[in-house]
Amino acid sequence: MRNLEWNEGMSVGVEAIDNDHKTLLSLINEVNEAINSSSTDAIVEDIFKRLEDYTKQHFAREELLMRQCRYNDLEDHKKQHQRFINKIPELRNHLLNANTIDVASETGLFLLNWLMNHIIVEDMSYAKTVHDHGLATSQHQERSLLKRIYCWIGKKIILDKRIFLSTLVPIIGLIILSMTILWHNFQEYDTTKHLLKLTDVIRNINTLSHNLQAERGLSTGYIVSKYKDFSSELKKHRKITDVAAKAYLQTLTELSPKLINKEMLIHVNNSEEWLKRLKAQRNMIDSQLSSIDNMQEYYSGLIESLVSVYDAMALLEIEADLMHNIIVISAIIKLKEATGLERALGTQILEKGQFTNIEFQKFSQLVGKQEGLLEIFEHASTSKQKTRWKLFVESEISIKVTKLELLIHDLATKGNLPDFDSNHWFEVMSSKIDQLKLLIEQLVVDMEINAKKKTNNLQMTLYTTAGVLLFLMLLTLSISWLLNQSILYPVRHLTNAMKRLAQGHRDVRFTDDYANDEIGEMIDAYEHSRRKLLQADISSAVKFQRQSFSLQQKHREKEQYQQLASIDFLTGAMNRRKFKELAKMELKRVKRYKKGLSLMMLDIDHFKKINDTHGHASGDCVLKAFYQTCNNSVRKTDIIARIGGEEFVILMPETSLKPASDLAERIRIEINNLEVKTEGITIKLTVSIGVTAWDATAGSIDVMVERADKALYKAKNTGRNRVITF
Repeated sequence: MRNLEWNEGMSVGVEAIDNDHKTLLSLINEVNEAINSSSTDAIVEDIFKRLEDYTKQHFAREELLMRQCRYNDLEDHKKQHQRFINKIPELRNHLLNANTIDVASETGLFLLNWLMNHIIVEDMSYAKTVHDHGLATSQHQERSLLKRIYCWIGKKIILDKRIFLSTLVPIIGLIILSMTILWHNFQEYDTTKHLLKLTDVIRNINTLSHNLQAERGLSTGYIVSKYKDFSSELKKHRKITDVAAKAYLQTLTELSPKLINKEMLIHVNNSEEWLKRLKAQRNMIDSQLSSIDNMQEYYSGLIESLVSVYDAMALLEIEADLMHNIIVISAIIKLKEATGLERALGTQILEKGQFTNIEFQKFSQLVGKQEGLLEIFEHASTSKQKTRWKLFVESEISIKVTKLELLIHDLATKGNLPDFDSNHWFEVMSSKIDQLKLLIEQLVVDMEINAKKKTNNLQMTLYTTAGVLLFLMLLTLSISWLLNQSILYPVRHLTNAMKRLAQGHRDVRFTDDYANDEIGEMIDAYEHSRRKLLQADISSAVKFQRQSFSLQQKHREKEQYQQLASIDFLTGAMNRRKFKELAKMELKRVKRYKKGLSLMMLDIDHFKKINDTHGHASGDCVLKAFYQTCNNSVRKTDIIARIGGEEFVILMPETSLKPASDLAERIRIEINNLEVKTEGITIKLTVSIGVTAWDATAGSIDVMVERADKALYKAKNTGRNRVITF
């Protein structure tokens, strides 16, 4: 029998009592060692004498300690102590007179059970009282002032009131201050906030129109090159345009109805209708069904519908500065669109190498339109915006564009454009468009800054009240935090204790007092669980000692069976000879104890065909898989044997016909679902099964085998892959 070791979870918090328990455990282990080693009677007598003397000393110390702390159940403990002292001589005599080691071991197991019950159930019941009277030797370290406050609040105020107070105080403060702030500032703030949303619309229109211009230019190049060039660039850019369109539509949904007048709503709906036709227009281009004029007309119309949204914004009832910003941005966006049309027209003309009068006229109109838009810009723009435009005009790209326009104009007057690179024209104009896009984004940022000036004034008011709000918030949060910590502190302690309990540690005990609320009940439940688990740990160890004797005996029997067993070398199942031997033994038990016995015969359907088709090696794999499936389905007490090539038999002790038939059906289903993979192929198989059970008319196993064989024969003749009972 294995000795038990001291577990710190058994400690009751008093060093002297814990040392007594350790000594008693050591003496009981000596008793078990004496039993295992078959020691002489004199040694056993000596151990029991020391056990009896020390037990009396231990009980005397315990009773003195309980008197000091005025323990209520002292008298019951004294009676329990006396009963065990009277039991010790009886146990000694029982051990000395035992005629087998099993009988002797009962004494050792009784002593272990008594000690564990004495420590965990009896002594731990007074451990808390001992600690409360300051008599425990394993005191907790001194807690900080803050933690003592947690515990005091937890003791004086029950849980639901703490939660109520921690919620009520900050809510009242927040409501009062929030209502004061919102009452004075909400209307102005709400208006300004909605105005700022316009900048998102402007920015998204700028991005979308820019991408549409680029897509129009790539589509022009794609068509002019007879659908050879710009194909991959066009596909990539379409995806970018789709993202921009989605962002634009999403921004429209976020606009406040206050900012959308009737005129603006018309242009917004118009732009959405144009966007719905974008996919169809692309399909026409990809199908080579769209001319350049039709394509450019669509894209220009779509971009114009977007720009019209800007024009409608200027009619909103908004501040003059914001309205001027919208006019300026609208002018630059229209200028950028005219530049995009100029790029597309120039690319188309340069690819052909010559101007027509109409084309020259359109080209000149686009250049003139840009000059007109610049006049609008100059009239409405601020000095800062004019400075930004001056930087743009003086940029290298702008100068290049001007030179190229003059060159095209001069060459066009001669009637042709010899050796003029259309790709260079496209790249330079695209750079100008990109810079215009950046300029627009800068103007949008300027507009945002102007719109935020008013919000800054509101913020100054908010900062004043924020100081008061912050002070009150800190006060309410401090109170709320303190109340919450009074809840969290014991909960965290309990959580840590439960984690250690789950890890197998039983040494965390609670010594603080808590109110009679949910947390107090949780801690009581934990302590009860800890004791029960500690008791179960020791009981399981004792039970292990008891079971070890039975396991050793079964192990010896198993070794004997293994020595006599005859196993089929291929599948691992028993062979016919061993099956008959074990079957006769089981039949004797059946006749003696009148218990059930069933038998099933199994035959793999069309096994010869498997061998003929796939070879004997595959057939061997099928037999192994078949046996393994059967073996996984039966109990350990059932006997499986291979009695022929593809014939198996299963003997089921203590089993009547109905459960045996049910088991056979489960095996049939498992075999039907089985897939045997071998040599790169998958083999499916089925099995026919005959089942019978022993009764008084079946005098021998041979008769049962014969009956099961008849049932199997019937299963084969009625379609296979089925179970038939006899």
